[in-house]
Amino acid sequence: MAIKVTTEPPKGIAAGMARTFNTLITQDFLEKVEPYEKWRGVVFAICFMHSIVYERRKFGPLGFCIPYEFNSADLEASLIFIENHMSNAFNHNLVISWRAIRYMVCDVQYGGRITDDLDREMFWTYGELWLTERVFNEKDYSFNTLSEFPYTIPDFPEIPKYQEYINTFPEKDSPVIFGMNVSADLTFRLAESQAMINTLIDTMPKEAGGGSGRTKEDEVRDKLETDLIRQLPEDFIEQDYKEKLSAMSIPRGLSPDKNVPLNIFLRQEIEQLQTVLDIVRKTMSDMVEAIAGTIIMTADLVDSIDKIFDFRVPAKWQFQAGAEISWLTPSLAGWIKGLIDRHFQLNTWLTKGSRPISFWLTGFYNPQGFLTAAMQEVTRQHAEQKWSLDSVEPKTDVLKEIIGGEDGRIEKSFSVPSEGVCIHGLYIEGAAWSRNERRLEDQVSKDPFQAFPVVHVTAMST
Repeated sequence: MAIKVTTEPPKGIAAGMARTFNTLITQDFLEKVEPYEKWRGVVFAICFMHSIVYERRKFGPLGFCIPYEFNSADLEASLIFIENHMSNAFNHNLVISWRAIRYMVCDVQYGGRITDDLDREMFWTYGELWLTERVFNEKDYSFNTLSEFPYTIPDFPEIPKYQEYINTFPEKDSPVIFGMNVSADLTFRLAESQAMINTLIDTMPKEAGGGSGRTKEDEVRDKLETDLIRQLPEDFIEQDYKEKLSAMSIPRGLSPDKNVPLNIFLRQEIEQLQTVLDIVRKTMSDMVEAIAGTIIMTADLVDSIDKIFDFRVPAKWQFQAGAEISWLTPSLAGWIKGLIDRHFQLNTWLTKGSRPISFWLTGFYNPQGFLTAAMQEVTRQHAEQKWSLDSVEPKTDVLKEIIGGEDGRIEKSFSVPSEGVCIHGLYIEGAAWSRNERRLEDQVSKDPFQAFPVVHVTAMST
């Protein structure tokens, strides 16, 4: 008794192509433009590219920097333009302008949704490879010669033949056909599995186990009182950390009568972490009191109790008014460890009064602000050369040292540059770094994430 107004797209290249040749592409459509064999080849190439870019979204940021809602309307509009263009060219003995076709498809029809320059460049790469004269000239033209399955452009006069050919496509798409490697597919599979596990956890009954008569709330209260609350680091006292900040040493070349950019950044990071600490400490205290019955149990507290029971992070610890206020970690243990490690780095920097040998960049709430502050200090050190922040750009140099431990507690001694800062805690995904040749290389291990060496970050005048 209902009408489905939203249709979920099929998953996989084979399913996507099968749906296209069952709905959008008909026998009459294949006979719209003469010569038919050239028209059919272009139609198949456009449909294949549509399936590729649509499926590429499943890889998340590895597929597209920004997710885009491509749909069948983009494909249909592209086919209409190509039909008009090829009909005009063949009827008047003109040359097909592949540049015009690529522009309309990659920059207008699909590209009208794209806002990121790297995504636009990647889409143009598909167009230059697959929207070309070779579609006509090369027999058994293959979309990717490295793929195990030979994705070629067939030439059949009837729709059923195309459907039979599409049915021979592999059920599991190789990442090679997308121009990616096995690590991208592994990342996608892990994210898909994690999403399914989260859904199962959300829908499973929230009951305490063991048959001892203990409730879920009793389990959470014991976990809070005996473990989690005790792990929380000490608060930063405003008057105390401001006094320590004013007494911190000033790097060479900076005027003592001016505010030191990295010291200002440290104060901002301490204030942000203290805000998170206040929220966490109050939420834990409220949960214990609500379970005991001394305060009213609100919907937020119920949700937090459910998350703690499942050993996940309460939403209010990570988001406030829709904005991200802390680091995103799926497990509660990892999030608490992150809280402790971030507190350790800031507190050590503050207590020692001198800067660490290397900074754990991913342990900051605002890493971009840290890099900007470091560049600002280098700019001030070159005040005599009249450097300005607007006229400098970052300069990085990858060192050979790899510091173990994200919190920076394990430090190897190496010479600290007189200008700029050293950072660690970065990882590279889907590739590896050759420390001897100082360049990227193909990934060898099955672990998709590889620790990146220490990076020296400074500034240079343009």
